[in-house]
Amino acid sequence: MTNNNSTADAVGVVEAYMQALQIKDTDTILRLYADEAEIIPENLPSLRGRDAVDSFYASTFAAIGMEVNVEVVSTEVYDEIAIVRSEQPVTVITVADGTRTQAYFRELFVLRRTPDGWRIHKYMFSQNPAQA
Repeated sequence: MTNNNSTADAVGVVEAYMQALQIKDTDTILRLYADEAEIIPENLPSLRGRDAVDSFYASTFAAIGMEVNVEVVSTEVYDEIAIVRSEQPVTVITVADGTRTQAYFRELFVLRRTPDGWRIHKYMFSQNPAQA
């Protein structure tokens, strides 16, 4: 059952995530994740739980920064679960030397409704260099 308010709220979480990602705001990012969240990154081991998510972003932000404008391509809401998919070009900035590289990210967010609103339950991403 899809509800326009629920859809907008779920997309809002993904948009807030992307904004926090750009400014390396780990505290906001962690608030958007559920306690038992999982991240399934490309070419890295999957991880689960708040501490692992925190460590993932700490190491990511130590190595790179990102400039991104989220482009949601589909959203589905089913009672307590929402699925949001995005695809967008991203500029990746290497912290060590400032090198800017064009990339193209494809992302899948599975959100779970909690008493505090939608939270990211599972997040999976990959890159497609051919689209960069």
